[in-house]
Amino acid sequence: MKRILRHLPQFSLYVLSGGTAAVVDFGSFALLIRLDIWYVAATVVSGILGFFTTFLMNKYVAFKKKNDFMRHLLRFFVVDMANILVGAIVLYGLVDGLGMEKQVAKLLTMGMVVLWNFFIYKFFVYV
Repeated sequence: MKRILRHLPQFSLYVLSGGTAAVVDFGSFALLIRLDIWYVAATVVSGILGFFTTFLMNKYVAFKKKNDFMRHLLRFFVVDMANILVGAIVLYGLVDGLGMEKQVAKLLTMGMVVLWNFFIYKFFVYV
């Protein structure tokens, strides 16, 4: 339990950073849906906007890494592109497969990604 609790302050900053990025991601997704953009295309575009927000917030706020910008960016890019792909597939399955409402499905998909990313970022991206 102590091993988990020692990561709590950093995880809190990660959640704060992620919350900011989530507003950018979900807000742009909702806007694009209102503009009648296909929801899969909307999730890709919003994911890219969320990418830049997440990278910068995590690098400088949650993980406090000032150096190795390009190395971190490359690693983050690889992880995030995999997240966008997996997220789009899960979103498609929830909407077209299960008939879930698009925005609810997007929130569920984003929640899944948040859970596994903390450890991927901590032990792979920002090392």
